Formats: sequence, C-alpha cells, structure tokens
Amino acid sequence: MIVEKRRIGEEHTLLRVEGVIKLGESAQFLAQTLERALAEEGGHVFIDLERINYIDSTGIGELVGYLGRFRERERRLVLVHPSVRIVKLLEVAQLADLFPTYERLEDALAAECA
Repeated sequence: MIVEKRRIGEEHTLLRVEGVIKLGESAQFLAQTLERALAEEGGHVFIDLERINYIDSTGIGELVGYLGRFRERERRLVLVHPSVRIVKLLEVAQLADLFPTYERLEDALAAECA
C-alpha cells in the first residue's frame, strides 16, 4: 500500500491511498498514517480511495475506529472516490451513513470546509 500525503490549504490533509488494505501490514500502515495525521496535523482528513484495489473488514475497522477518534477532536474523516465495492461494503456493514463520502474532492472540500 502506498499513501501520498499533502496539505490542502493551511488546515486540512489529503491522503491518496493506493493498493490494498487488509489484515496485516497494510492495515497497520493505514492506522499509523491516520494516527500521525490525528496527532501532527489539524483540520479534516480527506482519504482518496480511488486507487484502492481491495479493502477487507480489518481496513474498514481501522477507518471506523479512527472516525470516532477524529470526531472526539471535532475533526472529520472524509472518504473521497470510494469504489462501488467499498460503498457496498459500508452499506452491508451498516456504516455508510457514518462516513461523509463524496465522488469528487472538490465536492468534499466545498461541503466539509464551508
């Protein structure tokens, strides 16, 4: 799994994630990346999932866990460009309504940073 991190404006962070997120090193790497963003950065974190080939329940679990931690700090964890498979996985797990989800980064920024 590869994560490209960049700042959006002065406050927010974009994480472009590529590859697979599953039990093992990739899920741990995602958790470490989210932990650093939570500890070191301010503002909302936008996760671009467009290049994710696969995510399992462990990866979804990491996202859900960090969603709560971001909310505790009055910050948002926003999903951008999720595949149809990821959206369906969230729906089946009854988690789709928990995550702010957008098809385009521009739409996410307009809605979440207004």
